[in-house]
Amino acid sequence: MEYRRLYIAYGSNINLEQMAYRCPNSKIVSKEMLKGYELEFRGVATIVPNDKSEVPVLIWEIDGRDEYSLDKYEGFPNLYRKELFEIEVDGEKKECMAYLMNKGQISPPTSYYYNVINQGYEANDMDTSYLRAALERSGCEQYFDEDMDEEFDEDDDFQMKL
Repeated sequence: MEYRRLYIAYGSNINLEQMAYRCPNSKIVSKEMLKGYELEFRGVATIVPNDKSEVPVLIWEIDGRDEYSLDKYEGFPNLYRKELFEIEVDGEKKECMAYLMNKGQISPPTSYYYNVINQGYEANDMDTSYLRAALERSGCEQYFDEDMDEEFDEDDDFQMKL
């Protein structure tokens, strides 16, 4: 039986074009709310514990090749670590993996990176108020132009380097 696992995306991997390029064997399972966490920017997206919050997430089914590609993109294990979560997926508790940032300080993302995530939120009919709130908490004094002029370039790599 082929290796498959559920993966929680909350940042740029919500972007459908990006995931189609990076993880061609992945498929969307559902759109959910992860309770007890909030979205935070440290130049790039992460999620952090907050009992009074929740964050919209996209649940993907990935295979071993997709996970290897994500490991490279996420800078695993140096920049991001993997954590397992029990989350309700279509009304049933499931074990899902997410990448969480190991360290870093709150700082705003680039406008391009933010807009890649925003495109994913819109394409998946997710509430962008969570994304805008994270941007505001990051110290960004203005909202980015959410009507992105440039299209996603599959050669772009949004990953921060250590």
